[in-house]
Formats: sequence, structure tokens, C-alpha cells
Amino acid sequence: MMKPWLLVALVAACAAKDRFLHGLKPDVRAQVSAASTLSCDSSTKTIPIASVNDDYCDCRDGTDEPGTAACSHTNVKFHCENKGYFAKDIPTSRVNDGLCDCCDGSDEYHSNAAPCPQTCADLRAEHDKKAQVEELGRAAGRNARAKIVAESKLKKEEHFRKRTDLEIEKAALDKAVDEARALKVHEEALEVAAQKDAARATRTKVATHLGLVDMSSEQLIELILDLADKIYTKSDVLDAVRGVQTHDKSVLEQQEQAYVLTEAAHDKEVERIKSLNADLKQAKDAAQAAIDAAKKAKEDAGESVDDVDVLDTAKYEPEALPTKPERPIVQLFRELQADQSITRPEASAARDALSSAENKVRQIDLDLDTVTKNLESSVGYGPDDVLYSLRDTCVEATSGQYTYKMCFFGQALQDHTSLGTMQPIETPLTTIKFTGGAKCWNGPERSFGVQLVCAEAVALSGIEEPSTCVYTATLETPIACVDAVAAAGTTHDEL
Repeated sequence: MMKPWLLVALVAACAAKDRFLHGLKPDVRAQVSAASTLSCDSSTKTIPIASVNDDYCDCRDGTDEPGTAACSHTNVKFHCENKGYFAKDIPTSRVNDGLCDCCDGSDEYHSNAAPCPQTCADLRAEHDKKAQVEELGRAAGRNARAKIVAESKLKKEEHFRKRTDLEIEKAALDKAVDEARALKVHEEALEVAAQKDAARATRTKVATHLGLVDMSSEQLIELILDLADKIYTKSDVLDAVRGVQTHDKSVLEQQEQAYVLTEAAHDKEVERIKSLNADLKQAKDAAQAAIDAAKKAKEDAGESVDDVDVLDTAKYEPEALPTKPERPIVQLFRELQADQSITRPEASAARDALSSAENKVRQIDLDLDTVTKNLESSVGYGPDDVLYSLRDTCVEATSGQYTYKMCFFGQALQDHTSLGTMQPIETPLTTIKFTGGAKCWNGPERSFGVQLVCAEAVALSGIEEPSTCVYTATLETPIACVDAVAAAGTTHDEL
């Protein structure tokens, strides 16, 4: 049978040994258990192992008191093992303060308060339940991301095919443009020849009508010099011809004489019609006045006005003025100009065909440029090209008095104010940045940083302005749901 005094001594020895181990991490605890001394203060000081956790701060760095509050003014921490849950470190000032900080109660080993409840198992169960819900959400997010990746792959393949088709179509259209241009040149050459032939015939007619064919060389020279000196209108041409003619009147001169008579008759007819129309208007006004007077008399007498005549406006319809006759020399030059501007249907069709082909090439060039920019974006599309199918899609949210909007590969806006354009994405894909927005008054250009968080549904939230014109937000989105669980949340190695 063990002596009582020996049992007490063994218990005291075990308690003393346990005292050394309070607040130590498992790997350090094993070293301290086998040691007789402790080095501290960057190995500049050595103390007996009995001085560990003796409630007296022997070391400046506090490493000798991880299990008491003696060195709470230092950075030393008490390690909660929290078996069955997650270990954590707490300030030593919380050791034996009567409050339970560790779920296993190890921080209150020498407290006068009631023993701490063991809550690690409950916390673990709560944690696991929450983790399960979160993992279900992440799994749904990963499934949604997989669909986005599949859509991106299909869209990218579609754009590759479209680019190939456009390049083939462009090559054919370029050839068609060359052929249309050659045909246009040919048809316009024929058109110019036809214009010259028509103009030549009309010039002969003009020369004949003006009497130029009957003039001598001296008369023609005199006419040319006279025209060069004073011609301003077509009438001047006729006056110049009259000045050098010595023979009988030309065809045009005869037509001019007839025109003078016709013009005089026209002017006389115009005056007659104007006078007639004035009389008609006067008669119409008088008739209307009589009708108005009759109505008023009936109304004053309290009688019905239904039997009062209504003005017959057709009787007073004014006569249209005749068209002014065209002066022969004006008509002659108009015919000359018309012949010079003659167009061939074949030439017009060739011009239209070339214009149509060139328009098609321009449109194809625009389409090619767009699809090539999509395929070769300098911004990048992230892992698995996940962002490819999201190009030009936008997400918006209201915060305070403003509506915020971010568009992939486009701009971010605060109402109508630019917060910048999307910048090249970084790896890993955790943020999307917009920079170069509208400049703040007396401040920087606006910017917008968006933190990506894994979620099945897309939502923009948490919009803040931590510093002047620097905006931040959180975007819940499947694109942040990568396969690795570690990328979606914090892992713990001490379970």
C-alpha cells in the first residue's frame, strides 16, 4: 500500500508538470515536457522549466507565460486545443478571467468561477451543418459555372466558325468588287461616248439655230472675242450673235421673234385672269357678307337659319394662271445640257452593283473586326474561358440614391457617370477592376473594384466608397465557384 505522503507528492508533481503545459501548442508541449530549461528573448536568456507558467513574467517576449496573464502586455498567446473543434489562440489576458473563451474550457483551468461548459461538440455540429449548407451552395454554384463554361465553349466555337465563313465570303466579295469595278469602267466609257455623240449632234443644232454655220471666219472670231469679253447670260449669246450677223435672220432669231409675240400674249392672258380672279373674290366676299347678314337678321328675330342659303364656293373658284413660255435660247441650251448628262441604264446598273458590293465588303469587314476582337481579347476570359459567354452582359443594383451597373468587357456606371472600363483580369479570378472613369472634381479618376464570391445566383451588393471616388462592391456569381473547395472557403488542418 502506497504511503499517503508519497501519493500527495506524486499528485503535486503531476500538477506542477501540467502547469508547464498550459497554453502551449501540441508540438511545443512535447518539447517542454522533456526539457529542464527554456530559452527565451531570442535565445539570450535561459530559465528553469519550473519558471514556466509560474504567474511571473521572466522573459521580455512573454514566452515563459503562455498559460497565465503575467505577460499579457506582450504578444504571447494562449493556445486553445479545442478537441473536436478548431484550435485557436487567444490573448493571455483572457486566461483565468472567469470568462470561457475556449470551447474546451482550458483557458479557465485555475479560475474561481464555475467550470466552463464543454461546447466543442455542439460548435462542431453547428459548423458542420453550416458547412454542409455552404457546400451545397458551392456545388450548385459549380454546376452553374459548368453551364457557363459550356456556353462559353460553344460561343467561342461558333465565333471561330463565323470568322472562317466571313473570311470565305469576303474573298468572294473582293473578287465581285473587282469584277463590278471593271464592268463599271467599261459601261461608263460607253456612256461618255454616247454623251459626246449626243452633245455633238445638239451642238450642231445649236450652231444651226444660231446661224453660226453661215458665218465667215472673221465673224466667228469677232463673236468669240465678244463673248469672251461680256457673256454673263444666255441672252448675251444671242445679243453677241446679232452683233456680227449680216445675212438673213437665223432660225433662233425667227423663234425669238415668235417668242416675243407669244410672251406678250401670255402676259395679256395673265392680266386678264388676275382681273377675273379679283372680281370673283370680290363677288365671293359680297355673297358671303349677304349670307352672314341674313343669318344675323334671322337670329335677331329668333327665327331658324336653316333656310338661309349656303355659299356655293365652286362658283367663285379662281382660274389657274397659264405656264410661262420658255425662251427658245434657254430651251436650246437646256437640250444641250441634257444631252451631255445622258445616262445609260447599263452604266447606272454597273454603278449600283459596285456600290452594293462595296457596302457588303464594308459590313463584312465590320463583322470580321468584331468577331476577331472577341476571339483575341486583350482583357482575357479567365480559367476555362468562363467569361466568354458573359461578354456584353451587365449586372446592376441600387445603393442609396444611385443605380450601379457593371458590364463585362465594358463600362461600370454610377447612374450615367462612368466608373471606368474593365481591365485585364488577373489570375486567380477573384476580382474584376474598372479604371479610368470620369474624373472627380479636384480628385482622381473614378474606379470600381468588384470582389467575386461563389454563389449560384448573380447579385451585385455591398457597394461602398472607401476613399474619394474609389468604389468597391461584391459580386455573387457562379464564375467564382471553382472545383477546389479551398478556393471557396477557409480550410482547417487541426480537426
